[in-house]
Amino acid sequence: MAEEGGAVLLQCRGLSRSFAAVRALRGVDFSIAAGRVRGLVGENGAGKSTLAKIIAGVHAPDAGTIELEGRPVRFAGAERALQQRIVTVHQDINLVQTMSVSENILLNNEPTYRLGIIRRKAMRAAARSLLEKYEIAVDPDETVSALANDIKKMVQIVKAVSLEPRILILDEPTSSLTDSQVRVALRLIRQLASQGVGLVLISHYLAEIFEVCDDLTVMRDGEVVADGPVNETTLPKVVTQMVGRKVETSRRAAHVRASNEVSPLMTVENLSLSGLSQNVSFSLRSGEVLGVTGLAGSGLRELSKGLFGAAGRETSGRILVGGVPVPARDPAASLKSGIALLTNDRLGEGILQSFTLVENICLPILSRFSGPRGALDFAEMKRTTEKSIQRLRVNAPGPSALARQLSGGNQQKVLFAKWLETKPKIFVMDEPTIGVDVGAKEEIRRIIDEIASAGVGVVLVTTELDELVLLCDRVLVMFRGAVIGELSGEAVNRERILHAAACGEIRAAAA
Repeated sequence: MAEEGGAVLLQCRGLSRSFAAVRALRGVDFSIAAGRVRGLVGENGAGKSTLAKIIAGVHAPDAGTIELEGRPVRFAGAERALQQRIVTVHQDINLVQTMSVSENILLNNEPTYRLGIIRRKAMRAAARSLLEKYEIAVDPDETVSALANDIKKMVQIVKAVSLEPRILILDEPTSSLTDSQVRVALRLIRQLASQGVGLVLISHYLAEIFEVCDDLTVMRDGEVVADGPVNETTLPKVVTQMVGRKVETSRRAAHVRASNEVSPLMTVENLSLSGLSQNVSFSLRSGEVLGVTGLAGSGLRELSKGLFGAAGRETSGRILVGGVPVPARDPAASLKSGIALLTNDRLGEGILQSFTLVENICLPILSRFSGPRGALDFAEMKRTTEKSIQRLRVNAPGPSALARQLSGGNQQKVLFAKWLETKPKIFVMDEPTIGVDVGAKEEIRRIIDEIASAGVGVVLVTTELDELVLLCDRVLVMFRGAVIGELSGEAVNRERILHAAACGEIRAAAA
């Protein structure tokens, strides 16, 4: 389609792409026009990033065509797309951590002398000029690894702009930015469009989409379900198109004890983490599944670690278990108080792949198996592990199997077993079904339901809408580090959760 205000720079027709048995794209048509900003929105897994990576040359399509200014093209790698000045700012920060800011901004584009020697003074001056132009207060000689994530993201954006793109694809560029940095980024997007650049903005922040975009494409399940000018649609309509008409399965039966119980199981009072979460307060009752959700960069990961005393940064406020304060920034004290944390990084922070299931499951409770002289009762450790893997239906050769021999879903169940052996009162779970297949997801949801039914209070930190709807009694929504409201009962539905997370406000129920 030809958009008003500029010729079509890039036209995709019928793009399809599969990864093993998963169809990520199904016959997608998509266009980018000079001088216009096209928003690209959809739930997680809708196919947005796959489409962007095909345009950027990272993936090749299984079927379909791409035309660049009317000429058929097929990029054999990202370098080919860059040669055509198609530049992408990926969601993940991909700067070289050991290099300086100036070295990153001008990487492969450095000013040189005749013999190819880098003109370092000129490079620093060019980087400083760009940083000042886009209001980024950072020394060009600073090593990237020393920067905060929001500054890294701004450096990544400036690096992309320094390549003088003809087409610029921005995948969640504002997810980790402060409010003032968001204003700078959105202003830069409009400025580039005014210079004739064709831009694609992929974002969950729908208010920003409506503020800065000319056109909007909505994807769901790998297909384009809506496409047209932004001024011809509305935010609630877009949310409905993203969610679709999927029929939800039945919610779990509530197992929360009577609301007049003497005191909550856990109370969080004005918990703040330096530069991230702001004055988070809530209570949790026995048997309750309390969901916490929001978009990337809203503070979910940091909050989950903060509740366990493992955030690794300045913390204020109080956490009480059974009315007793828990020492801040002390995971051992949190564990002793009855708090367990299942992190979202199974391989990096959870499972020990080269260790046996016995060692993985019994590690937090070794003192339980210690004899009079400190010798461990390995027979009892093995019996404990056997009971755990049987209870959680872990598919493994036996307790002596190495964790790396198990599938991702079974590794995740081993992590559940590990923390359940600590007999927690409160179980904080950060994306408990991340990276597992559909069957394993259903089993893990059953485990969560059983844990709550036994009286454990569950804090379920997740961006998975289905889990929030199916499992949670209440849902707290975070937006840029703060809890903006709570949904409960019938209000816990996909559309209202998505609207709150994307727009930063709880929409009133329809009369």
